[in-house]
Amino acid sequence: MRTARAQRPLANAVFLGMESFFVEERLGRIKDLFEGDTALNWSVFNGDQDPDMDEIISLCNTLPFLSQRRVIVIRNAHKLPPRYLDRVLLYLDNPCETTSLILVLEDEKADRETSRLLKRFEGKADIERFEPIRNRNERIQWIMNRAVLMGKQMDKDAAVMLSDMTGSSVWYLASEIDKLCLYVGRNPTITGNDVAAAVMRTYEPAIFTFLDSLFERKKDALSRLYEIERSGVGELEIVSRIENQIIAHYAVLTGGQWKKMKIHEYTAEKAGKRKSLWSASQLCAFLGEVRRIEQRLKSSSLAHGYASLAEVIGRLVLPARADRLSGGTLPA
Repeated sequence: MRTARAQRPLANAVFLGMESFFVEERLGRIKDLFEGDTALNWSVFNGDQDPDMDEIISLCNTLPFLSQRRVIVIRNAHKLPPRYLDRVLLYLDNPCETTSLILVLEDEKADRETSRLLKRFEGKADIERFEPIRNRNERIQWIMNRAVLMGKQMDKDAAVMLSDMTGSSVWYLASEIDKLCLYVGRNPTITGNDVAAAVMRTYEPAIFTFLDSLFERKKDALSRLYEIERSGVGELEIVSRIENQIIAHYAVLTGGQWKKMKIHEYTAEKAGKRKSLWSASQLCAFLGEVRRIEQRLKSSSLAHGYASLAEVIGRLVLPARADRLSGGTLPA
């Protein structure tokens, strides 16, 4: 009986939304396939806004209007008060056959409390987990699969480039894939040259502006870092850019063989004009902190790389805090 009901296209369900993009896409597909007037038969409530549970249960038990089904969505359902959750569970013991109740648990990770909550819904509703993309290889494969869904092929080199350029934001990745599909027009394949032309030029100016503010120790460096984060640039990408600039500035400041290090003359010229802003020990301290962030990102022991970068920049780079810098030698 329960199994038969779970086979329906729009069964009662609990969505564990660890990746919000996949949740929104799933809800969007359900709504696109909905037969009937969604204005009258599609209702959304939010668990953290003290919804009227009497209204929700009443709607669940109300026949749809000029449609075969009614859909009720409760966002942030894990934030419902316990007594409200008890009423939802009681309803699911004997649900209306023409209503689909979807509870969305918008948690970034499934902790013990979430796991206990999910167990209460077992046998009463379908449980769908929307897992995040966990590593670079998964992200590259997802990009290639997404392109196929959009009617295009993307060669692996192009997918690798896009992955490394855009970072871990699935929202941003999806929007860039959409843009690339439009950019190539009737061409069936997206290449690395397409990615470089359509994506790279989008955020390169913002990165250059940020790096200029950073190494000129301007206070707007933090706001420009935030802009880059919002654009979806990967954390390791911006970390690498900062490290390269620190090393270039150190080589120029100390009179090192920057030409042998293949540092561009334009970069060296800029670094030379900033000699009064930096000491060798300050650059060493900065590089050490950024490399620690890089190591933690690569070991998955750091969840918010941009926040850590902002803290280091505020502590070590901005003029008001420059006196806190410590000495040292350039880390290898």
